[in-house]
Amino acid sequence: MRFSTLFFPAVASLFVTAMASSYGNFSRTCTDIKLVHTFFLRATCCNSSTDGVEAQSHNELILPMCIGMDQVSGYMKWEVYGKFSNFCKNCTMLEAAGGAKYLYTCACTPLIGDRGPIWSTLNLDDGISNNMGTLQCAGGKANMIDPNED
Repeated sequence: MRFSTLFFPAVASLFVTAMASSYGNFSRTCTDIKLVHTFFLRATCCNSSTDGVEAQSHNELILPMCIGMDQVSGYMKWEVYGKFSNFCKNCTMLEAAGGAKYLYTCACTPLIGDRGPIWSTLNLDDGISNNMGTLQCAGGKANMIDPNED
């Protein structure tokens, strides 16, 4: 019985770490990256097929499927079905020069404690990847969109 209580948390921790490390760097292969209606990331991403022909796909990722919020600190974090949008507002995306290219910043109000909003920032390249032309994070996969739609 003691073995299972020690073993399963360790396996779960390894699984989460492996998932987190497999995502990221979407901006290297995507263009026209923009934030739409505060909580949607839209981009055109390359799809390198096995026959060497590259195509582009237009898609949109719902960020609350990927990002949550720590209820004590108020800081956003990568979380499956995190629904940070219930607690955060005034979100913007900044294109920074250098390493952290797409920074997503929101004012988030923690549920625990009696504090006002906390400004929290995530580097979108840390948790979102381009999977064969489709934006993807640990929590979900992008919807394909019409490139003429706004």
